[in-house]
Amino acid sequence: MATSNDLLFEQRPVIEFMAAERCSAANIHSRMKTVYGEMCISDCAVRKWTSLDSTQLLERYSTEGQAFQQSILIGDECWVHH
Repeated sequence: MATSNDLLFEQRPVIEFMAAERCSAANIHSRMKTVYGEMCISDCAVRKWTSLDSTQLLERYSTEGQAFQQSILIGDECWVHH
């Protein structure tokens, strides 16, 4: 059985793909809710992920490594960097 982290990482590329197709965050969440049901990430997380520049995040992870990864908090399924 998949863990909640597995499901989060599985859903992230779906969000990125749909965002690249210019789908709204509300539309993305609605469509994902149909597929993932109770295991779907929150609307808040979808909105955050559609607004983040993944290139910047990858650059920071490349530079800072584990320190950056550990500074990401997950609460109510919304990612926040502190």
